[in-house]
Amino acid sequence: MDAEILATGSELVLGRIANTNAAWLSRELEALGIPVRFHTAVGDRFDDLLAALRLAAARVRLVLVTGGLGPTADDLTREVASRFLRRRLVRRPELVQLLRERFAARRIQMAPSNLRQADIPDGALLVPNPTGTAPGFIGRRGRARVVALPGVPREMELMFRETVAPYLRAERRERRAIHLRDLLVYGIPESTLGDRLGPLFAPEGNPSVGTLLRSGTIVVRVRAEAATESLARRRVDARARRIRARLGELVYGEGEGGLEDAVLQLLAERRRTLAVAESCTGGLVAHKLTNVPGASASLLEGTVVYSNEAKTRRLGVSRRLLASHGAVSAPVAEAMALGAARRAGSDFAVAVTGIAGPAGGTPDQPVGLVFVAVAGPSRVHVEEYHFAGERVALKERSANAALNLLRQELLRS
Repeated sequence: MDAEILATGSELVLGRIANTNAAWLSRELEALGIPVRFHTAVGDRFDDLLAALRLAAARVRLVLVTGGLGPTADDLTREVASRFLRRRLVRRPELVQLLRERFAARRIQMAPSNLRQADIPDGALLVPNPTGTAPGFIGRRGRARVVALPGVPREMELMFRETVAPYLRAERRERRAIHLRDLLVYGIPESTLGDRLGPLFAPEGNPSVGTLLRSGTIVVRVRAEAATESLARRRVDARARRIRARLGELVYGEGEGGLEDAVLQLLAERRRTLAVAESCTGGLVAHKLTNVPGASASLLEGTVVYSNEAKTRRLGVSRRLLASHGAVSAPVAEAMALGAARRAGSDFAVAVTGIAGPAGGTPDQPVGLVFVAVAGPSRVHVEEYHFAGERVALKERSANAALNLLRQELLRS
């Protein structure tokens, strides 16, 4: 079984919103062992959507349509699916009752147009919507299955997991088990990583090994198929161990976590505390850390010291040091880290200072020059970085570099 994801909505085609549903569904289908061959986005025109659905059904066996199940005239998925499946729309009494109950519970008068959401192609399997008013459905014509889901991400994801995924597991003729693992890597270019892995990098193998980029991190995805789940897991385990052996501490975790998760885990394991001092990142390092539940157990405080005066007043960086070396320098980064640790009484402190641009750079200190310092119990370590990109990207890269340098120092402590 292979798949195509067909997203409807003029707002997608016009670029007003991103098609995040397609990315999410692709990951879920991959975990089920169903390869996604195509992503298609279509505006709110009946003929265009019908043509796209016919093309998709001709080239894959599973078409997932997201969006177009609302109550308004431009919500066309029900009518288009009815035409394609050659099944008339039937108003389901139980859905009408459910709609009335949900609107009554919210004390909202239901508009007559909402009754359209109770119309399902005759013979289609209902996909209940536990949180919204737009149910989905699964229909079949010839070899093609059509799954219609709402475009609201939280509704679509819940409906897929509760109804569609179990249906697809039961329908798959090939019963081979699939196991996936994502190794998270930071601190190496993607091309260099491929060279480092050598023959372990096997996009077409079993297990297969490929890479993708996610928020400045390289994800090394290991995927194996086997007759049983335990055998597939063992294949992934064996390949993942070999990858870790080649990459060492460049691998900072597995799954969905970021560098901030790895840092906070190390701090907790070592029972260490942290303070953060930021200039060019404007609080982004602290923001990332505080996105992780339980960060307060290790993170004592964060300080944004954008001006030279703030660096002196808040962290005790001397005016003489700022005058002689400049705010963007290794000595000032070191002084910022030491001042943050002293002020907070923390075991570790990380400091970031740099030039985020687009103005402010010079030949000696170009835009993208960043210094990161980590002060620990036994030493202060400073690194110089040169990043490319626009302002927001530079801030993101600087924050990730700060978290990674802190992670490396914690590993050595």
